[in-house]
Amino acid sequence: MSVIPTEWGKPDSRPGIYYELLWIGLAVVVLGTLAYWEPFSITISITPQRLASATTLGVILGIAVTYSSFVSERFQRLWADFRIRFAGLFVLSMGVQLGLAVAPTWTVLTMLATFLILIPLRVAVYLRTR
Repeated sequence: MSVIPTEWGKPDSRPGIYYELLWIGLAVVVLGTLAYWEPFSITISITPQRLASATTLGVILGIAVTYSSFVSERFQRLWADFRIRFAGLFVLSMGVQLGLAVAPTWTVLTMLATFLILIPLRVAVYLRTR
């Protein structure tokens, strides 16, 4: 049983895009807080090389997420299975925790770039399908 209405999952849904942009904005705020204040003994040391590399990787990941979520019908059918979705989200959350423990700068910067690129890509998908 879904918590949100199923019609919000469609790319041309106005409440759906507001809902998604709210969560993406929240992720940007949390990751920006991690990068700025460095809580929980996470040390972020930003160099131009790390910033450029993490931004490039984040843009690639953002494009891949947008493509798989809204264009690839094969991935959408796969993601519709509850067990696969649960396993995928579990692996993702464990991977982020491992990334924060091993390489916090790369993890935070890459995720921040990914979420920042998701905003215009999601709006573009909405405008294109509308």
